Amino acid sequence: MRIFVSLLFCCSFSAATTVAAAPTSRQDAKPGAGAAEEVELEEDADYAPPEGHSHIGDSFNEGPRQAAYLMPDWDKIQFPVSTEAEQAQRFFAQGIGQLHGFWYLESERSFRQAAAIDPECAMTYWGMGMANVENEERAAAFAHEAYKRRAAASDREQRFIDSLAEYYDVDHVYADEIEVKKASEESETEDVEAEEAEAEEAETDEAEALERELFDVEQRQPADDKKRMATFIKDLEELLYEYPDDIEAKAILVNQLWMARRKGIPTPSRLANEALLEQIFAVNPMHPAHHYRIHLWDSKDASVRAVSSAARSGQAYPSIAHMWHMGGHIFARLGRHSDAAWQQEASARTDHAYMMRDMVMPDQSHNFAHNNEWLTRSLRNAGRISEAIDLAKNMIELPRHPVYNHLDKRGCSSTYGRRRLAEALELYERWEELIATSNTIYLEPIDEDDSRVERASLLAQAYLFSGDEVEARAQMAVLDELLTKAKTERMKSVDEAEEQAIEDEKKPSEVHDAMSNALTGHSRPLERLRSRVDVVRALETLILPQSEQERPETLEEGDDESAEELPDPEAIRLAALKTLEDSRFSRTHLSRLLIEAGEHERAAEMAREAIEDKPGVAILHANLAYVLWATGDEDGAHEAFETLRGFSERFELDNPPFERLAPLVKELGLPNDWRQPMARLADIGERVPLAGLGPFRWSPTEAPDWKLPDGFGNEVSLADYKGKPVLMIFFLGFGCVHCVEQLGAFAPVAQEFLDAGIPIVTIGTDSVEDLADSQERDTAKDKLPFPILADPKLEIFKQYRCHDDFESLALHGTFLLDGEGRVRWQDISYEPFMDTEFLLTESKRLLALPIQKGTGGETARASVSGASASR
Repeated sequence: MRIFVSLLFCCSFSAATTVAAAPTSRQDAKPGAGAAEEVELEEDADYAPPEGHSHIGDSFNEGPRQAAYLMPDWDKIQFPVSTEAEQAQRFFAQGIGQLHGFWYLESERSFRQAAAIDPECAMTYWGMGMANVENEERAAAFAHEAYKRRAAASDREQRFIDSLAEYYDVDHVYADEIEVKKASEESETEDVEAEEAEAEEAETDEAEALERELFDVEQRQPADDKKRMATFIKDLEELLYEYPDDIEAKAILVNQLWMARRKGIPTPSRLANEALLEQIFAVNPMHPAHHYRIHLWDSKDASVRAVSSAARSGQAYPSIAHMWHMGGHIFARLGRHSDAAWQQEASARTDHAYMMRDMVMPDQSHNFAHNNEWLTRSLRNAGRISEAIDLAKNMIELPRHPVYNHLDKRGCSSTYGRRRLAEALELYERWEELIATSNTIYLEPIDEDDSRVERASLLAQAYLFSGDEVEARAQMAVLDELLTKAKTERMKSVDEAEEQAIEDEKKPSEVHDAMSNALTGHSRPLERLRSRVDVVRALETLILPQSEQERPETLEEGDDESAEELPDPEAIRLAALKTLEDSRFSRTHLSRLLIEAGEHERAAEMAREAIEDKPGVAILHANLAYVLWATGDEDGAHEAFETLRGFSERFELDNPPFERLAPLVKELGLPNDWRQPMARLADIGERVPLAGLGPFRWSPTEAPDWKLPDGFGNEVSLADYKGKPVLMIFFLGFGCVHCVEQLGAFAPVAQEFLDAGIPIVTIGTDSVEDLADSQERDTAKDKLPFPILADPKLEIFKQYRCHDDFESLALHGTFLLDGEGRVRWQDISYEPFMDTEFLLTESKRLLALPIQKGTGGETARASVSGASASR
């Protein structure tokens, strides 16, 4: 299918569908409600999308499918577009604000809602294109659709549209030729219609081939990206020459100038961008462009210039979690980790409130995992270690999904949580807790070599510092085994590359190159593994008593020649220290090892360097005070300790880095609890109550209640499953082939779910009569081992958001509810969920975990069916 036919409301291959605007409140957000303008799509009997798939086109399978609603911040943007529909203008403005906050899913949803209200508003499609910065194929399709409607737009809007169309290689001339050809065809006489129709069919085939070429983003050469971006920026500048008061164009230009770095175009002048931003803030001091200002100055040498924006970014657009998050970047750069933690907590709470309110699973929300992992680091850096550990564990506990969040996926909650948990336990020397945690779900073994390496090296370190030589050596053996395996795989890869090159009759030089490339592919992983092994071996040398090191047992007294052959213990010790110093080993641990080795000057130097690199980190300042005290620099230790006290308000003192300071505290005549209130700088502005933004942790929402008939004259309700978990499957009737396959996949494992205490119930779109007819024909062999309920009016489908509000279509859904009726896991999609093995394992894991209720923000934890109108 051609890419452009997947566009909104006017596709030539569409099935007949009515699309209408949805009202702004959640309770009334039903397609067709109100006096919305309707658009009839052409009917094509040759095109029948599968059940659950968009009738508009494949591009909309992945996009937002539930109606947008006006959030409290919608009126913060003034961006007039050519539409007579006031609601369309409002949703468009909201989409622009969300676009400024990189909230791409909700931005596209808002633009699509605007298009549902006014399908001929060209700028709504431009907005959808801009919201797909991470999906060029969809963005190009939207740019094409916007260009087709440009004639009804103003000159200013046409400039926006044309710039995006040119960026995505939309062929303007071709689009004009389509219109000319159409007019010409209408003027032809009936006598030549048959001949013209044949010629038109050939031209259409050629045109479709041309469009496939124009929109095939994958064929575009990377070198073209730089040129395209430069042209796009130039087009925006030309727009601003004509419309110098357009602050939204200025904001978009500032962002594109920054984004151009990804295309190989360095920012020529940050000060020039700053000048544009100042013009924006002169008109609207709380414009979300504060987000762009933070990105502009987010560097070690210049972050102080964005403090005012760091304080305002979240409050400029409070409903967007990323806007709160970005302020934390600047405060972290400046070593103000308490302020950074506040920003990141605001971000997390905002995200949690949104997800729980709108029935969105963690990791489906843009940047959610990154926001939370940054909060974990900020809490750790601020000395709030228990909170950091709890949050890292909560990230590991969150629902997993084969696409969004799993242990083999980088940058998701599961992998971030494991890494941040391990770092926190290691940095704060909580060795016993680390060892104990390694036998739980939080740091459980993973059958993947990189994870095994990380876990074994971490445990070896914990056992060495704990003095458990036996277990330490067991972990070293694991590392040695993995190193041997990696070397074997490297040689196997080289041999296979050689054999393949010879089989392909390559030249000797090409065979050599193939072997070299295979060798190079293993170099970096092997280097990382060797580094881990070297670090553990160096620690073994430094930590275990000298008597435990390997030494000859047969050396006779007076055997000078043999003595000269003995390794020099001092040289071994220095080599081990050098190995640790050359690695990424913790500088706090290493500085203490240097003290034990008598390297006092180097220990103090290292402790100071660590703070210069990462100012304001609690553990680094505590370590400096200790190192200076332990090496006899009392004045330096006193000064370092007073600096530490300046931000000690929320330190957790029952941790080794702080407990180690007890002699220094005693000498200074301070109480055991030596913390003091922290001075609040005026540049943070007025802060909102965090609890009002949402809960600290994500927790499952209450599932909507239901009562539905089956095909045998019975009624089944959710209340029937009270006190026990249940797996709910929403399917699109027995006429849906994929649904039948899904039911067929779950039927053989239904007893396994039941053995785990999880009965299965299915809800379909068929009527009671159709359901009865279908089940009456079933033989004992065909009968499905779970209830099948009827929801032909889609009332329950809609309550669970298994519904495309724009096209009035049911969607596939799978939900795990616990005994209290809370949604522990869900999948809503245009295709049914089929991975029964994954879901059974994940269901058992989730149901074994207690609910982690957040602190504060309880009002945001409304049930899905009764969310407030403020949404």
